[in-house]
Amino acid sequence: MNLPRLWPGQELGEEPPPPPRKLPRGFAFRTRWSSNFATIAGAAFLLVGSLLFSGLAAAKSFAALIPLFFMIGGFFVFLHGWRHASAVLRAFRKGIAVRGEVLECRIDKTQSMNGEHPFKLTWHFTVGNQIHEGSLTSFDSTLGYRGGGQPLWVLYVEDDPGQNTLYPPVR
Repeated sequence: MNLPRLWPGQELGEEPPPPPRKLPRGFAFRTRWSSNFATIAGAAFLLVGSLLFSGLAAAKSFAALIPLFFMIGGFFVFLHGWRHASAVLRAFRKGIAVRGEVLECRIDKTQSMNGEHPFKLTWHFTVGNQIHEGSLTSFDSTLGYRGGGQPLWVLYVEDDPGQNTLYPPVR
């Protein structure tokens, strides 16, 4: 049997505590806001669109329709980010723990911040007889040490395994 090499600190670790779990300090804020591009971008488009719409609507200009589209788009992007964050937080607080495995960890070249690209970690886990998948994107450099087949703990919502996250959480 050819097992992947595990780096120190990359073992499976202790099983997560039973639900309800206490969120680590700052985890909810990072998940909903500071590390959630969709909520940040959606809120920005919604705010700027609202300001422009208000000014152009007060001037009774048909040009007010353009920022209206930005407002609507921003709202839906914000809503998408908020729902994703809520699913992650729900899985962390009340989710069922199951052993999963890293499918792959790669550098996500579709995004960058200050010239750096984040890592995209993808994992899979089995519930019943079905394989489910989850992923996250993070600038945490320790993700680069994870390899395919490496064990990890996954927390998933019983009614919807698509709502899942890792334990312990990755920043």
